Amino acid sequence: MSPALEQFLNTNASAIFGLLGALGGGVLSFVASLILKRRELNYQLRSKLVDRQIAAHECVLSLAQEMRVMVSSGRFDQSGEVERGPNVLQSKEAFEAWFTHFTEEQVVGSSWLTTGAKREVALVQDYLITLHLHLADVPSERYPEFATLIRQDFIDLSSSLERAVFLFFEKGIHRARPDSPSASHKYPRHVTESRLSQTTLLRRLGVSSNSNAEIQ
Repeated sequence: MSPALEQFLNTNASAIFGLLGALGGGVLSFVASLILKRRELNYQLRSKLVDRQIAAHECVLSLAQEMRVMVSSGRFDQSGEVERGPNVLQSKEAFEAWFTHFTEEQVVGSSWLTTGAKREVALVQDYLITLHLHLADVPSERYPEFATLIRQDFIDLSSSLERAVFLFFEKGIHRARPDSPSASHKYPRHVTESRLSQTTLLRRLGVSSNSNAEIQ
C-alpha cells in the first residue's frame, strides 16, 4: 500500500467506516423489506384461499340445511306421529326451483371444496337427478304425499353433506390449500350405486331390477 493511500485511510477512517456502515445498513433494510413484503403477500394469498374455501363449504352446508327443513302433511302415520316431508318437495314448482338452485350453487364453488365434500355433493346430485327423472310425470298435488315417503333420504343425505363440511372445518381449513384437482370428484361407481341402492327412493322404485319402475 502506498504511503499516500495509507495516509488517506488513516485520515478518513471514521468517514469510510461510517459510509460502509450506512451502505450495509441500507442493504440489510432492503433485504428485510423484501422478506416482509413476501410474507405479507403469502399471507394475503393464503387468506383469500381460505376465504374461498370457507365460502364454498358454507354454501354446501346451507344446501344441506335446506334439505332438512320438514313440513307437516297434516296426516298421522301408523305409529301416531305427524307425517312430515321435505319442504322443497311440497310441489312440482318448488322442487324444480330448488333442484335448479342446488345445481347452480354447487357448481359455483366446487373448485374450492375438499375431495370428500365434492364426492358427497356429487352423490346427492345423482340422487336428485334420479328423483327428478321419476317425478317428471307425477302431478304436483301428489308431491307432498311422496315427500313423506322419502323423508329419511333427505335427512341421511344432508347429514352426509354436513359431516363432509365439518371435517373440512376441523382439519382441512388448517392446510390452507385445495385438494388436488386430479382426484376424482365422484366416488367409484360401485360405491355410488351401493349407497344409492340403500335409499328409500331406489328401494321403492326397484331400480336394480326394473329401470323403468314408476313411483307407486
